[in-house]
Amino acid sequence: MKRLIFLSLFGMAFICAQAQESTTPVPFQNADGVILQNKVTANPDLYNKYVLYEQNFQEMINAANSSKTDTLIEGKRIIPVVFHIIHKGGIENISREQVEDAVAKLNLDYNKLNSDTDATHSWPAFAGRRANCQVEFRLAKIDPQGNCTDGIVRHYDPQTNYAYFTTMSQYAWPPSHYMNIFSVAFIYPAGMTLPEGAFIGGMSPFPPSNALSQALTGGDTLADGVLIRHDGLGSIGTATTLGGMPINALNRTFTHETGHYFNLYHTFQNLIAGIYPASSGCPSLFSSAGDEVADTPPVDVATQNTSLACHTPGVNNTCSQDVPDEVDMVENYMDYQFGYCTNIFTTGQYTRIDATLNGDRRKLWSVGNLVATGVLDTTPSICAPVAEFYANKLYICAGNSLNFSDFSFGGPATDWTWTFTGGTPATSTLQNPTVQYNTPGDYDVTLVASNINGQDTSIRLGYIHVLDPATTTQAPITESFEISDLNNWPVMNDAGNGWVLNPSAFYSGSKCLSLNNFTDNIAGGSDEVISPSYDLTTLPTGVLPMLKFKLAYAGKYVAGTMLTPADTIYDKLSLYVSTDCGATWSLKYNESGIDLSTVATVPDDFAPTSTADWREEKFSLPLQYLSLTNMRLKFVFYSNGGNNIYIDDINIVSSTADIEETDLSQLNLSVQPNPMTESAEVRFFLSQESNVQASVFDMLGRKVYDFTEGQLQAGSHRFTLTKNEIGREGMYFIKVNINGQCVTEKLILQ
Repeated sequence: MKRLIFLSLFGMAFICAQAQESTTPVPFQNADGVILQNKVTANPDLYNKYVLYEQNFQEMINAANSSKTDTLIEGKRIIPVVFHIIHKGGIENISREQVEDAVAKLNLDYNKLNSDTDATHSWPAFAGRRANCQVEFRLAKIDPQGNCTDGIVRHYDPQTNYAYFTTMSQYAWPPSHYMNIFSVAFIYPAGMTLPEGAFIGGMSPFPPSNALSQALTGGDTLADGVLIRHDGLGSIGTATTLGGMPINALNRTFTHETGHYFNLYHTFQNLIAGIYPASSGCPSLFSSAGDEVADTPPVDVATQNTSLACHTPGVNNTCSQDVPDEVDMVENYMDYQFGYCTNIFTTGQYTRIDATLNGDRRKLWSVGNLVATGVLDTTPSICAPVAEFYANKLYICAGNSLNFSDFSFGGPATDWTWTFTGGTPATSTLQNPTVQYNTPGDYDVTLVASNINGQDTSIRLGYIHVLDPATTTQAPITESFEISDLNNWPVMNDAGNGWVLNPSAFYSGSKCLSLNNFTDNIAGGSDEVISPSYDLTTLPTGVLPMLKFKLAYAGKYVAGTMLTPADTIYDKLSLYVSTDCGATWSLKYNESGIDLSTVATVPDDFAPTSTADWREEKFSLPLQYLSLTNMRLKFVFYSNGGNNIYIDDINIVSSTADIEETDLSQLNLSVQPNPMTESAEVRFFLSQESNVQASVFDMLGRKVYDFTEGQLQAGSHRFTLTKNEIGREGMYFIKVNINGQCVTEKLILQ
């Protein structure tokens, strides 16, 4: 099964799914300590604010001021909930059934009705600590404007791929009236570099009055609720796996994250001790209570259960202050089991939930709010629909067709009225019509969705881009960006900065194409730029076409402190080719990390100062491309919060090479053993004779050793690397360049 790394990031679940198969759990890494260290370093008074907050909160608990004098339904406090499904039309646009399943599972867990409630086997005494939190979650039926709602709102937004607290703020309904749940594809914290393959399962910044919440959100009171991956909600639909890892039918990721919403910390986590030389969850000089709950035993580290089987009794990550000594409560919802066998909130945790419900969250379950949000009315009702739609393509050649899909939500639509400016047909009453566009231009699309209770209209201006297949530039192509604008180079920008003409940096001429990624750009976002159409039939027949361009890029170096290590942030660039006006794209170039860099990592806003800062990238295209009269290029830059990138001098010419495009899928590059101690063997397979350069690079992109360079015959090749050739222990990268195309493999030297 896949290996997972479980990390804590305040209310976050941080997982890294790696490609190799293994049954060995990956040790817990305390990521939240690093984040908190940065916050305290920037604001040393945060520690004092946290201590003061917890003292006041404990006084609230001790005062037993938790009389439930407001509306109770069968002894429960009702919480109105709204789900914001933030999506791009993919699997992250989860079904209503999955949302309802998530709410149902949450209600079981908070009311001690879960089927595994009697499975708390770690320690006999734990059975008496199980708590019925007496909380029921219900989907809202009235929105903030007093309109009918089914408690689910859908937002088409690229932010689903890099969601953070700002996403919550943008879409939140009033947090004092609704518990806001934000379902997304990927969570990307600002200012944090995620390891390759890593993801965060969910996060909640605690109640607004908590000093840690204020530090995390900058005091933004709208950033309140639960931000969670779509596959962490419920137990059906996309939630049958979490990041590709099989999850059993009792996925508790959502229960865990809502625990933070009600002011619970991790059982293993001492949020303040992490900035001092002390164990994570054990009591310390600075925080004697660990997770601030008396009946959860002190836990040194998170439980690392990466199988579907529960831990056996007796797990004990001992804390010296654990008196009397008890085994770890591995089944607690606030440990890191990710749903494998968590099944308990304790009575001590319930007192924190109860105090929070009578503090920050009191208005949620008040009489007036239950009426205003409609949750007291259990009669099924059907709202008017909210019109929404998307096309399967945004760019097509004139004369081609595309498909439109109805994504309306709210009440189910029964009738659809479409208007397609410039399209054939110009109107339609089908739910999902197909439309042909015959004339180049940018066109509007309108949908009116309706049912017996009302209608709604969605208009997208300039939504469909129809390209002229007859307007092409004949090869050989020389594009040095000595143009006045990018009108013939469509730019698609998620957020922040996009591709622009840059008159301040260039390899030749007076301009280049560039993207400012150092400032005001969104980590996790992507930016695209598409070329005009190129005609390759004018190149000599029988000779491979060659695509070349100049590139300048540097990684961003972030200096370390006494508390945080230095870090290097890299980004990724991909180049695609389309032969059908952008309807489909074929990946031809893909570089990231140190392989993308053309100069050494820099801490500043990178700009090339001489031709030495540039590198030429080139590769052959298949012979069949010589018949193309309409080929387009698309550069896609994937930001990781790194540095700027520059492109110049795009050329499509005849290749002097007599080899076909390298098939990297057959390369089978491997390094064994890895990690290595004294030596390792690098193996790869060539499907044909090729020009090969293979080298070892360190983490800063510096070449430390070349182990082959020149022409190699087709077949299997093996090279031995030794510790003396590489140097000291650490992480390195094996880079194999074959006919201008690169493949990289990580190497750990111990």
